[in-house]
Amino acid sequence: MFVGLYHKGYTQRISRLVGCFQLTRPESKTRLAFGPFEVDAPSGELFKHGIRVRLSKQPLQVLLTLLAQPGELVTREQLLAELWGEETFVDFEHGLNAAINRLRQSLGDSAEKPRYIETVPGRGYRFIGTMESRDLAPAASAVETAIAEPPSARWHPSLWWPIATALVCLIVIAGWWRLGNSQPALPAGKLTRLTNGPGLSDSPAMSPDGKLVAYSSDNGMDGGRDLYVKQVAGGPPIRLTFDGLGNTNPNFSPDSSRIVFQSERNGRGIYELPALGGDARLLASRGTGPVYSPDGSQVAYWVGSTAITLWVPGSGAVWVIPAAGGPPRRVAPNLTSARWPIWSPDGKRLLFLGYSSSQASDASAIDWWLADANGGEAIRAGMHDALVRAGLQGQDSAGNWATTIPAGDLPAPGCWSSAGSIAFSEDSGGDTRNLWETGISLATGKVSGAFTRLTAGSGNDSRPSCVPGGNLVFASPQIRRDVWTLPYDLDSGKSKGAPERSTESPARREYPSLSGDGRYVAFSSSQAGPLNVWIRELATGKESPVAPSSTMVQRYSVMSASGGRVSFSTYEKDKRFVYVSAPGGVPEKLCEGCIRATDWSRDEKKLLVFVGSPSQVNVLDVASHLQTALLKHPRYGLADARFSPDNRWVSFTARIEPNRGWIMIAPVNLETAGGPKPVPESAWIKIAEEGSADRANWSPDGKTLYFTSARDGHACLWGQRIDADSHRPEGDAFAAQHFHGRGAYVQDAWSAAGGRIAIVLEEGTGSIWMMSRPGAR
Repeated sequence: MFVGLYHKGYTQRISRLVGCFQLTRPESKTRLAFGPFEVDAPSGELFKHGIRVRLSKQPLQVLLTLLAQPGELVTREQLLAELWGEETFVDFEHGLNAAINRLRQSLGDSAEKPRYIETVPGRGYRFIGTMESRDLAPAASAVETAIAEPPSARWHPSLWWPIATALVCLIVIAGWWRLGNSQPALPAGKLTRLTNGPGLSDSPAMSPDGKLVAYSSDNGMDGGRDLYVKQVAGGPPIRLTFDGLGNTNPNFSPDSSRIVFQSERNGRGIYELPALGGDARLLASRGTGPVYSPDGSQVAYWVGSTAITLWVPGSGAVWVIPAAGGPPRRVAPNLTSARWPIWSPDGKRLLFLGYSSSQASDASAIDWWLADANGGEAIRAGMHDALVRAGLQGQDSAGNWATTIPAGDLPAPGCWSSAGSIAFSEDSGGDTRNLWETGISLATGKVSGAFTRLTAGSGNDSRPSCVPGGNLVFASPQIRRDVWTLPYDLDSGKSKGAPERSTESPARREYPSLSGDGRYVAFSSSQAGPLNVWIRELATGKESPVAPSSTMVQRYSVMSASGGRVSFSTYEKDKRFVYVSAPGGVPEKLCEGCIRATDWSRDEKKLLVFVGSPSQVNVLDVASHLQTALLKHPRYGLADARFSPDNRWVSFTARIEPNRGWIMIAPVNLETAGGPKPVPESAWIKIAEEGSADRANWSPDGKTLYFTSARDGHACLWGQRIDADSHRPEGDAFAAQHFHGRGAYVQDAWSAAGGRIAIVLEEGTGSIWMMSRPGAR
């Protein structure tokens, strides 16, 4: 996050290293190694046990600079001059600290007990690891051989240091050359850190008078999300809420006297309270992301779940409600999905992410849309095409190119300034996000296509909030998503131990799936670049990709009970596909148009998949690739089906509204001649009323259904006993595992098998920053 960035260019840096470059053969393929890590000279890439470690630009540059002077102190001033130019004007403290933290995460290192990167307090850093060379270069040329020393002299220990130094210099130059000098000039400005707590502070909003900033934080370090407000000029924060029930997304009224926000209390809703504390009143049920109109008379919000992608019809809708209370009205009914609205400065229109197709996964239907707040159809603003023309659109939050998924990760509009520009957060590659702004014409409803970068660096800058005059505040969180496993007696409903972290690097992970014996877990991970499916043996920690590494995103893994096959989904040329692969094998394409598979039959001959819009559940024959409809409804989307252990029942989620779902079960007969028949709705049994993204799994004895639920204000696991005869709920649901701590479940898939539960939990740290720009009031 660096403002007013100015570079002299990489040529100066390379010229300072010409001496050591001359000691090294350009064609050398030597990797410099330390511990389990290797740095590849030609590519400037970092590997661990031969697997590439994803590392964004600034952390990699820091590593290369430290490796160039092993054992020696590299001052903060040297890092500034080498990495960002001698005439850079940046918030250097934040930028360097963020890069060092990311580097340590990737190396599994710590500041308290460093193995590789040592902090010299107040001065800088030094590399303290032991280096060695591996994969030595090919034979020297005839000219080199003629002047070379005998082998015993050439590799004598007394010559190791200059040779190692030469290799490191080559790595540094290669890394700098590969990373390039593509940073655009940034407008001058000043960054001020507004929060500095130990946990995660995010979703900031600044009062229109510029005096207060409100934000959501788990500073209690217990995982509870509450609202705080503090003076921009300084001083301690004031805590506004105390229940820890997901209080977030605050927004100030135009006179700075009130705050509207969302909370998970009572099943989620939009609430309003005085800006300096007081009683909160419910304004709208089941809402997300509220924003006051410029005159304060109305509040816009959206209804839906971020766990369901924008390109699923019916997954979200934008609404407006009078701030004084009254019935809400829907905005832009011509769109099938919409979310994250912001107001135009004149208060007449709303800008938001939207989707216009009645079919799922249509990339051409995703864009920014502009609509009259009082009614009428939305018009396309052309943001997607403008980003593509500018070379900015192309990567999702895992660093994957947009050709591999629908442009569902098109950035949401963040805030609309009084000057007419719109700030937003966009992926900058790898695990980095930066803030940008663009103009939009109210006359034409189109974005200008000209983009200005506001921040740069290795942070995760997001959620900008504009203030009259040009200043803004934003969050810079650092998020980890790891697979955790919990030993659990699924039949009795009792935990057998505490959750344990199974993965430890900063890569993104999602959708874990256990083998029947609980020995293996499959999941999607970005640890080697694009999201690909990996398998981990839980006892040993050994990991390997399920299929040869692919630039195509592989998601939604489902492992068969034996662990011998894994299905997964891809998105290719505007179409969804389901594949199956044995570990280390060649993937076989099973289905075109399937959104994803969700479970295997116990004989591993059939898969449950969901397809279409509204989605229906089909049975897919793995050998013939033929599908048979099993569950469908004219209005509800049906998804996330799972076989009972005896294959005679399936559980599934019926998405009845954008953020409301029913956990259901239904009887099935897979042995019917000609394939299973559709199960009539009259045979469905409702187990629980939850959210549209909640999912269920069976116990091994088939007598308990486990599902996710936010009924206590946190996303946790609950269980429901099922009567053996009627198959209806027996007694009340019970809490199976709470996730009220800092590791939060984020509505991802989860798995239960073999005496374990596997789930992805998210942890975050981060602060709120203010950007003051020249001329701003």
